[in-house]
Amino acid sequence: LLSVWSSLGLDRTDRLLISSDPQALQVQINNLIQELGKTNQEVSYLKSQLSSQHHQISSCAGSTFTVWGKQSCPKVNGTELVYNGFTSGSQYNEKGNGVNTLCLPHDPENLLTTISVSTGNDYAHLYGAEYQLNIGRVRIDDNVPCAVCRTTMASSTIMIPGKRSCPIHWQKQYTGILTANWYDYQESEYLCIDNDPDYVEGSRRNENGRLFYPVKTVCGSLPCPPYENGNLLSCVVCSK
Repeated sequence: LLSVWSSLGLDRTDRLLISSDPQALQVQINNLIQELGKTNQEVSYLKSQLSSQHHQISSCAGSTFTVWGKQSCPKVNGTELVYNGFTSGSQYNEKGNGVNTLCLPHDPENLLTTISVSTGNDYAHLYGAEYQLNIGRVRIDDNVPCAVCRTTMASSTIMIPGKRSCPIHWQKQYTGILTANWYDYQESEYLCIDNDPDYVEGSRRNENGRLFYPVKTVCGSLPCPPYENGNLLSCVVCSK
């Protein structure tokens, strides 16, 4: 009873009046119960709004990246697999085609639109990819897998060449070996192959395509130190 009096802000005179008038007390208690019910409804509404906003923020946040040389994503909290597939790109010695490297899915869906070209050769080409290095289970001419990943705990992902660690407050996704096409072939991207690479099963044949060679430093316009001539380069993929 005392707690009810305090909640209603009653002074001593009011308390004496209520204590001698049970009907008035019941009215006050009913009013208090109604107010409490309204407060609970407001709290439930605010919880619902907070949950909705949290879901919207979670669905909008995130960053995607590709792990070259792996069929799975890093075992990092908040990182999930979008899809995996086959690394592909331009033939190492063809002058045209695209310059970027792609991760082709295992389950392609054919083009439904009919198109025509001027001659039978007016097309770009897309090939698979092969390692040109031996490391762990991988051998030269093995085909290169890939995994497209999404981290829900970050909005940016970068590859840093020449490093194995990430800047402060950045999350390491994976470390690797910096690769590119051979220096006397056509240009290609510098890509970070996972340090513990996989290979596509049943693909140990020399069929060329997009080739992955390890990268060495060359002193001159590249300052040495801090770099050393002829060193292989590491790389790391970081998210924040």
